[in-house]
Amino acid sequence: MPDGRALSSPLNGRKGGTPKIGPKGYPGPKRATRARLAAVQKHAEFTAEVVVEQMARGALYDPGDFVDEDGNYKPLHKLTEAQRQCIASVEVVLKNVAAGDGIVDRVLRYKFVDRAKYVEMGARHHALLVDRVDATLNVTAIGARLDAARLKAAKRSTP
Repeated sequence: MPDGRALSSPLNGRKGGTPKIGPKGYPGPKRATRARLAAVQKHAEFTAEVVVEQMARGALYDPGDFVDEDGNYKPLHKLTEAQRQCIASVEVVLKNVAAGDGIVDRVLRYKFVDRAKYVEMGARHHALLVDRVDATLNVTAIGARLDAARLKAAKRSTP
């Protein structure tokens, strides 16, 4: 997947992605939504394989890959696309780190995606976690109510 994909996304209106105009001069809500979704899916190559790959990236990233030899975060342009996708937010702070030196330093703060969420999604994908619904019912109580209703209906229909 190319890195510049998001810049030309149909969602931000730079290339294509415009829905067809309906008979009254405006796109119908369903047609516009379907056209927009189809354009986004085609553009982003949104397939099951891509979804599973993104889940694996979110679950298996190594925070040590984001740090250089000196212990500082690597700049974003030196990270791979897979590494950048594991970053939830970036904060750039300009402040004087060492008091008295008069130099304003640029400090990067990376916040990573929640790994637990991606591990859970991967476990559900591989059927390691299964949502179970307890559907037990008291058959005798329901049976008794049905029998009572049948007797009542039979008494009404008998002259």
